[in-house]
Amino acid sequence: MANGLKNVFKSQAFTLALIGAVIAAVVAPWIGVAEGPLRTEATSKIAVALTFLVQGLSLPTRQILRSATKFKVHSFNLLCNFCFAPLLMIAFLAVVGKWIHPGLEAGFLYLSILPTTISSAIVMTSSSEGDSSTALFSTTLANVLGVFITPVLCAELILYTSDGAPSLGTTIGKIALLVLTPLIVGQLIRPWIREWANKSKASFKRVSNSLVVFIVYAAFCQSVESGIWGEVGAATIVAVLLIAIAFLLLFSALVWLTSPMASNRIDERIAIFFCGSHKTLAAGVPMASILFSSLPAESDLTLGLIILPLMCFHPLQLFLAGFLTPLFAGQAR
Repeated sequence: MANGLKNVFKSQAFTLALIGAVIAAVVAPWIGVAEGPLRTEATSKIAVALTFLVQGLSLPTRQILRSATKFKVHSFNLLCNFCFAPLLMIAFLAVVGKWIHPGLEAGFLYLSILPTTISSAIVMTSSSEGDSSTALFSTTLANVLGVFITPVLCAELILYTSDGAPSLGTTIGKIALLVLTPLIVGQLIRPWIREWANKSKASFKRVSNSLVVFIVYAAFCQSVESGIWGEVGAATIVAVLLIAIAFLLLFSALVWLTSPMASNRIDERIAIFFCGSHKTLAAGVPMASILFSSLPAESDLTLGLIILPLMCFHPLQLFLAGFLTPLFAGQAR
């Protein structure tokens, strides 16, 4: 019993750390606000850059290039990430959006325009006997293109419906500087430290997760300090979870049922499922801290509310993936 509980805590350590960051922000928001003791207006940006430097160091370049020629599969995954997901979310929110806070509605839209995960999509694809090299290229491509596509979609669907939004060119420039540049630098450095980087995968993951937890803490400190959570009760949090579950199930079913349009091979369809249906928390939180950093304090679009749907969606997609992995593996054998 004790060992089982220990394993649960170990497997869900990241999710528990995120919950702890939110609780810490509620208890002591003054520590993490802008110009507070942690100087999060600067340290959050440093954390974003370090997160993507670590990703650049972690990604095996040669393996990425191995599946670069599977244009149909990669194009379909991009359509799932940046076209099918937003369209489904817009339709979904047309039905349920009127019952939730505007900031949370924007959060669900933001969730839908994010690229896929890198690490979990690859791990789940491999565990399911899917084509992990295809998953590696697709996830990397989506995250690189997401530096440009996500801000454009954000401008069209969220930011430019509110006052005080920064210019699109400025936003993309900031994201490219803090996201794409460290990623490229990490890849350029990697050949010189490949052996050490391969041995340090677990450490890289812990560092990356810790940086994301810090960014989440800073974001929630700002939203707690603004008083926005006085407008959001427990019923709203439950509603966010229910909407996230419903969207996850609908979108996952859509990706799986349409995946034969890109490939009839079961190993590639498994890669498509995980790459097409997952959404990245590791990149989503840092990008949100840049995209929504210039909004006025009185705006409904506070960062804490915007990333809440993503924080709920992340463990749910991993739970579903864990349930489906043995079923997919059985089909692939």
